Amino acid sequence: MDRLHYETTDPERAHRGTVVWLHGIGQTPGDLMAVTQRFRLAEAGVRGVFPRAPVSAPSLLSGLAVPCWFPQNLLAIDRIDVEGLLAVHGPLATLLEAEADRIGAGRLVLAGFSQGATVALTMALTYTRRLAGVALYAPFMPPDLPALLPTGRPSPANSDLPVWIGHGARDWVVPERSGAALRDLLTGWGHPVTWQRYPGGHEPFAGVRASLPAFLGDVLDVSVPQVPGTGPTAHAR
Repeated sequence: MDRLHYETTDPERAHRGTVVWLHGIGQTPGDLMAVTQRFRLAEAGVRGVFPRAPVSAPSLLSGLAVPCWFPQNLLAIDRIDVEGLLAVHGPLATLLEAEADRIGAGRLVLAGFSQGATVALTMALTYTRRLAGVALYAPFMPPDLPALLPTGRPSPANSDLPVWIGHGARDWVVPERSGAALRDLLTGWGHPVTWQRYPGGHEPFAGVRASLPAFLGDVLDVSVPQVPGTGPTAHAR
């Protein structure tokens, strides 16, 4: 796997930061492009980068091959193809380096939904250059996350990386307890974690309004337009 194919959205004003968005199993970059349009990030000078998952695996629903970052049985998310997960880190790091050349690593955020959130999380914790932050919706945590990290802990560059986590209370694919366990682990490691609980199910950034744009505005030091609508059912911690 040499490189990732991706789509982009350009900022409408001076480039101030970039968010790399990783979609979930069976999705395409367009699913998350719609999210960034809702948040009006381009108006704030934020570039969006949307890689396409590089491999395919049979869907549980249709049996047809669907895009994924690594083969995964969604009925057994506690069992992860570690080799497949780590294999995608190389081309993703290459993409991050290219974006860092544009704007600086400190103005990059990794964001992901479901399996994309798992890839974003592990990439951010092992990346050797300081990032701005990581945003995860419905993440499922590897059963032994410390074992995936070279020293058993996040890289020194990102040992206190700000993290935003959102999860749907009615998520039947990735239970809320998965996101909550990740929240507690990262908090214990010293990461400032913003935790948001939403009423919906397993949909990319469903119900998210002000909290995530505010997080991105804070870590990228940009002014994101206010997004109207209802907010989460629980406050950040």
